[in-house]
Amino acid sequence: MNEKTKSNKSSSLSGKMFLYEQPELLSPEAHGTMGFTPADRPFEFVRHVRAVPLTMIEFGSAQRTYPIIFSELENPMPLAVVGLLDDVNLFVKDDGHWDEFAYLPTYLRCHPFTFAKEAGGQMAVVVDRSAASVSETPEYPFFNGNEPSEHTSALMELCTQFERERQRTVEYCRKLVELDLLATMRASHGSQGDADEKPLADYVAIDAQKLDDLPADAIYELHTSGFLSASYLHLYSLENWRHLMARRVAREAAA
Repeated sequence: MNEKTKSNKSSSLSGKMFLYEQPELLSPEAHGTMGFTPADRPFEFVRHVRAVPLTMIEFGSAQRTYPIIFSELENPMPLAVVGLLDDVNLFVKDDGHWDEFAYLPTYLRCHPFTFAKEAGGQMAVVVDRSAASVSETPEYPFFNGNEPSEHTSALMELCTQFERERQRTVEYCRKLVELDLLATMRASHGSQGDADEKPLADYVAIDAQKLDDLPADAIYELHTSGFLSASYLHLYSLENWRHLMARRVAREAAA
């Protein structure tokens, strides 16, 4: 069996995991009788979430729908904005499913699995025992004997890909901080300069002028690393603030 899913009674998780309410180290000893059963309302658990983690490789798909912002100035990570003001996720439908015409971030597709650091610093597979899709009488067991089932293995592979891209995204964000490209911005609703213009959100984004003012060697380094294209995709995505507001207005009108 893969070392990452072996039981280790002395192991414990360090830190918190966003959206994982009851994270446990996955093992056949603790979860051998458990597994997946498709939830009737699979994304109900993110109905009141306004932003979802992204990796850099997802920018191309996500920028068509969501504003892509950064979590903070000093230790930033990218986020897809999915809601405004009132903690309502505008992409979770009344039936608890995600809008089928909108990109579904990999972070959510991995749930209820993810990778997390144990207290000793090693990475381990974690399952959110509280997830609606986790069952004691599963349709798809987590394990066949002591080995991960086919369904579990597929989801673990997705988590592996996500973790690989997350590490790459950390490198990207470090470079943005190193070059001092991030700044605090404000999204507003209404015509710019209009007396009725109302603030929607303060957020962290790349300062386009700072990016344009970089010396040629820094631009070349960003380009060869793939960071330049990601930065422009992020900047394009900021046009989606108004689309997000339009979606909110349409939802209120339909209520």
